[in-house]
Amino acid sequence: MKITVNYQSGHRQSFIVPRNMLALDFRKRAEEVGGKIENIEFSLSKNQVGFYSSEIKESILHPD
Repeated sequence: MKITVNYQSGHRQSFIVPRNMLALDFRKRAEEVGGKIENIEFSLSKNQVGFYSSEIKESILHPD
């Protein structure tokens, strides 16, 4: 899955993330790369739409 992370610094980074990676693990790695996260955008291909709705169970949002 392709995920684009927008950082509070204004920097933007795209990642290719394996299906089995936990959202919390991804968030930690993304923060190590670029710092505090402003928001996260998911890019799903047509064959991934069913995966998104049925298998992502952990929220990416971080309560501040």
